[in-house]
Amino acid sequence: MKKMLIFATISIVLLVTITLLINKKENYYKNQISQQELKQNLLEKKEKVIYFYQTNCSHCLKISPIIVPMAKDMSINMEVLNIEKEIDPWKDYNIKGTPTIIHYKDGEEQSRIMGEKSEETFKKWFEQIKKSS
Repeated sequence: MKKMLIFATISIVLLVTITLLINKKENYYKNQISQQELKQNLLEKKEKVIYFYQTNCSHCLKISPIIVPMAKDMSINMEVLNIEKEIDPWKDYNIKGTPTIIHYKDGEEQSRIMGEKSEETFKKWFEQIKKSS
């Protein structure tokens, strides 16, 4: 009886652990910036890489697991701005669709990449940012 109880306990612990590991989702939108912060940073002519996204955007859901770790691995501080329920960012930053990533330097847009692209395309774009910094 004791062996059966130990076996059942170990089985339950393993099952819970496996379930937690499978269901663990990475939060790719941790590095948030507000619209006000972005406006202030651009007025201060800070260099910024901003990922404009929407939580209901299927393309954003596909590329976020690729581009967020990629930017981090390349030491690019990419901040994210959810524009799902906002009107101002669409017009203020000329966003035509999501995902859109914009590189700002000296308060001005330097380059942007829009839409769902290949991993290699994003990598090349990030490399260009690194070169220009």
